[in-house]
Amino acid sequence: MFSRALALTVPLFMITGCTNAVEVGPTTTASMLTSASAWTLYQGAPSPSPAASRAPDTVASGTFLPYRPGSTAITYDPAAVPPGARASVAITSNPRSTEVRLEAGGLVPRRTYGAHLHTEPCTATPDQAGPHYQHQKDPKTPSVDPSYANPRNEVWLDFTVDGYGTAVVSAVQPWAFPTGRSARSLILHAQATKTAPGVAGTAGPRVACLTLPQQ
Repeated sequence: MFSRALALTVPLFMITGCTNAVEVGPTTTASMLTSASAWTLYQGAPSPSPAASRAPDTVASGTFLPYRPGSTAITYDPAAVPPGARASVAITSNPRSTEVRLEAGGLVPRRTYGAHLHTEPCTATPDQAGPHYQHQKDPKTPSVDPSYANPRNEVWLDFTVDGYGTAVVSAVQPWAFPTGRSARSLILHAQATKTAPGVAGTAGPRVACLTLPQQ
């Protein structure tokens, strides 16, 4: 009888011992976060600007709609910039550099847009936003000389929208806007910006405009 009881106890002890020997890793918050999948809709190139650690000096945002008096965000071409699309511009400056960051949403997925800062606020007429802002102004108008119409002398923010209709892009310049003479609008264009002589800086029709505050 004792032998039979011992025979039954030993396997049970062995099973219990095996169960206790299995090590289960700690289910801490840190380990759970590490194993979780991270989804990123869109991430632009990292900016090397030292200004990135500072709060923006100028921020403008708006929802693009057909023009009405007092509008700060206007779509001129609803097929290219659907009503309800959004954009936000943040400008961060120090005495030696300027970073301009653009975030956009609700645009046509996978489409490429030209984007530049311009000299005048938005109005019902696209051309009234003026030419591109230039740090060194071209004496000739319109400016299509690559010596002036280039992404170092102007602020170009061309981007291609992701599959969710969003985009983030930034540009860093080794100069600052003079007081009282900053760019006054962001213009979205129908095409990517050209760089060849005679067409440098052109990017097709102006399809939307966001007014920036005076800096």
